[in-house]
Amino acid sequence: MIDKTLPRELCAPFDVGLGESHLHLFLFVHRVTSLSPGLYIFVRNEDQLQEFKTNSREEFAWQTVEAGFPLYLLLKGNFQREATLVSCNQSIAGDSAFSLGMIARFRAPIEADPHMYRRLFWESGMIGQILYLEAEAHGVRSTGIGCFFDDPVHEIIGLHGNDFQDLYHFTVGGPVEDLRLETSPPYVHLKRPSNSRHG
Repeated sequence: MIDKTLPRELCAPFDVGLGESHLHLFLFVHRVTSLSPGLYIFVRNEDQLQEFKTNSREEFAWQTVEAGFPLYLLLKGNFQREATLVSCNQSIAGDSAFSLGMIARFRAPIEADPHMYRRLFWESGMIGQILYLEAEAHGVRSTGIGCFFDDPVHEIIGLHGNDFQDLYHFTVGGPVEDLRLETSPPYVHLKRPSNSRHG
């Protein structure tokens, strides 16, 4: 799923000319086959790998998960509580297969071009759309998490200042039907009464 978020030439949606990628995926892995539970980082632009390392915690392992694939194990452990906490205490972030924060290289690109602020959010939206499609393709479900606390995420990673910034959150896992919701046919409110006459 996350492989599909890597920018590739002539491959939608990252072929629209937005320029260099600045977003990386900070993952809380809970239930993924062949991956230990823990904290991971998926570096979507390896030119920024060293800068991210410099800005993060010294105790992170930075263990390569698979040769040639930019996914790194940072710290093993159960981080379901932390994932829930940083997502405004929404249990879907801790009960899922994995949840993630989209961490942007922030200060430098915006100082160079203030328009980049908007572009970073465009990039996060494109990543989200890919994750929606990939989840469906793999028989699971996903959702964006609009309410999250960026400062605790920064503390977990060890980020200070605004060189990097948490922009958006997402979670992927098995669907749970919400029985509080009701689905009605489209335009149900426009149906004519059964005794109406047409002439």
